[in-house]
Amino acid sequence: MYKLITLLIVVVLFGCSDNMQRSSEQNDAINDHTLKEEINKMYSYKAIMDEDKELGTSKFLDTGIMEGEESAKFRGSLLTLFGEPSYKSDNAEAAYSYLIEVSDETSKWYFTVYEGPSGPAIGYDYDEKENQTNAREAAQSLLEKITETTPSDFTEVVYYEDFSTKITYGCKDGKCFYKEENEGTF
Repeated sequence: MYKLITLLIVVVLFGCSDNMQRSSEQNDAINDHTLKEEINKMYSYKAIMDEDKELGTSKFLDTGIMEGEESAKFRGSLLTLFGEPSYKSDNAEAAYSYLIEVSDETSKWYFTVYEGPSGPAIGYDYDEKENQTNAREAAQSLLEKITETTPSDFTEVVYYEDFSTKITYGCKDGKCFYKEENEGTF
């Protein structure tokens, strides 16, 4: 009887050990891309027009994009996802702005996505007390959604008046460009 119990224990231990090894291998097979897709499925995104919600926002999440082809891709991806911005200018320090509602099953957050003096950024109203919980995660999810989206074709010209610089940037057939020229005095 003791031999049978010992044998069963050994079989169970080796069987569990093998299952644990397979489970670990399966976990290793799940990559960041799959995780990002799952997070993006948790949220929905839409552009809205509501000046009151846009007022009071300030930089909340840096996109890590300063200038160049990446800023063109970022703007082109916004066009793909949300169409034309709610605000648009030829001033490079305030080139465009979107108001984006990000929501999940229980909450809504309102973010401004804009290009300002330090490049593309995501803004949020820190005084918006009711939706503070998970705002950073929702903003990060929005950023990932934008950066993973194929950019639309566009061409824009903006100016840095302080430096008398003209910037022509955009995307064509998925390839983005950025050209900066010194224009002298405007």
